[in-house]
Amino acid sequence: MNYGYFDEKNREYVITRPDTPAPWANYLGSPAYGAIISNNAGGYSFVESGANGRIIRYHFNADDKPGRYIYIRDNDKKDYWSASWQPVGKDLSTYESECRHGTAYTTIKSKYEGISTETLYYVPQGETYEVWRLKLTNSSGAKRNLSVFGFVEFTSESNYEQDGVNLQYTEFITKTEFLNNNMILQRINQFEKRKSDGTNGKERFFGLAGARVDGYDGDLQAFIGRYHSYKDPIALENGKCSNKLNYNLNSCGALQTDLTLEAGETKEFAFILGAKDEFKAAELLKKYNSLNIIDEELAQLKAFWHGKLENLQIKTPDKNFDVMVNTWNAYQCFITYIWSRAASFIYGGLRNGYGYRDTVQDIQGIIHLDPELALEKIRFMISA
Repeated sequence: MNYGYFDEKNREYVITRPDTPAPWANYLGSPAYGAIISNNAGGYSFVESGANGRIIRYHFNADDKPGRYIYIRDNDKKDYWSASWQPVGKDLSTYESECRHGTAYTTIKSKYEGISTETLYYVPQGETYEVWRLKLTNSSGAKRNLSVFGFVEFTSESNYEQDGVNLQYTEFITKTEFLNNNMILQRINQFEKRKSDGTNGKERFFGLAGARVDGYDGDLQAFIGRYHSYKDPIALENGKCSNKLNYNLNSCGALQTDLTLEAGETKEFAFILGAKDEFKAAELLKKYNSLNIIDEELAQLKAFWHGKLENLQIKTPDKNFDVMVNTWNAYQCFITYIWSRAASFIYGGLRNGYGYRDTVQDIQGIIHLDPELALEKIRFMISA
């Protein structure tokens, strides 16, 4: 294999070359929150429905953009790159990358110009938001002055089709953005069904935990720049966000934090993304004031999925066959069953797959592995 290998001990697929022939994807999440991520951090997220709960955008083509991007800038050298090989795409003779797709989590490591990064992406078990933890290490032997930018491109409307084609509705009458301490908050149709506290259940947020916010952008064009792209955002060229929020145009969540790393020093912090109002999001970000909780949540996630997979284990003369059956085929079946085959990097998500036939087929296919999960699916279908 020219691009990676199976690490069966850790139940991970390791991608050692980021320039794969197509995006190689992993699934994150639970029945209530879905996320798809590629080996270059491309992908999208949704709440409950890939068709009607879309939070962030993804272009369904071989370009594999946009996604969950973290940019790093050396402010002395005025050079910048991304913690995943894409979207900046530095020359692979100078940029090192390794992606590990695990059971409902993905870790992407990189090394460029003496700066190493390790980004963990996951959805905590049973929760409806996602966490990106970044570990940044200076192995260059000299002090480095850096800026880190977390970036997502919000949808303008939760329905995938409306967001993509009905711009008269989704751009001009639906949304505003606010900076609330350490997060960008997007409000969709903020005056529709508004409660006494000002919320209406259609909010999204992108926050930063464990570091201060030194700059921000909620306006997509302000961050990317006219005639620029995800590869070369104007904010990265300038070394700072414009601190411009969005009103009824294409929006994003971009948060900048500036830091100095001494030789050998490591710093870590986390970006949090979800569809919650400002009050719930603020409480959530407080939860991650201590980043130790992330290792605990990752351990819980592994225990849950590995426990599921232990229900069916085989041993044959063909080790490769065992690897596929014991981990990857079963994991794929679990995930596609939970989401009713409604979301992938190929299918845009307009059909939820919640019909009688599809549901019965899925339940028949999984009930012998996990009867409790089958019952959970039935309950979720009834409530939906």
